[in-house]
Amino acid sequence: MKVVVMGAGAVGCYFGGLLAEAGHDVTLIGRPNHVEAIKANGLLLETKAGRRFIPLKAAIDPGAIEPPDLVLVCVKSADTEAAGAALAPRLKPDTAVLSLQNGVDNPQRLSGPIGRPAIGAVV
Repeated sequence: MKVVVMGAGAVGCYFGGLLAEAGHDVTLIGRPNHVEAIKANGLLLETKAGRRFIPLKAAIDPGAIEPPDLVLVCVKSADTEAAGAALAPRLKPDTAVLSLQNGVDNPQRLSGPIGRPAIGAVV
């Protein structure tokens, strides 16, 4: 599955790393310094199973991604609408969009800019 993680912070990197380890094609969208480190070394993931570097793609601009099958939105609540607007042009009609964010109204706030329901999740 082609997965995009919008917000390469702790939550986004954790789930993105696990999905990449499971064999999915994952692209993390994040800040420039984080993206460059991931491109150079892979994503450093620390779990009970140990510490390892996971190769995956990273980008600063969602406009550079291929249309994904699944999007995990992991940005801060204040960035929800902007993240949705940036992702909207890259979504396929059947792309699933999950909100893995703190707060109770993020799926609703995300649904407007992406033009479809977003699925709320608990992390």
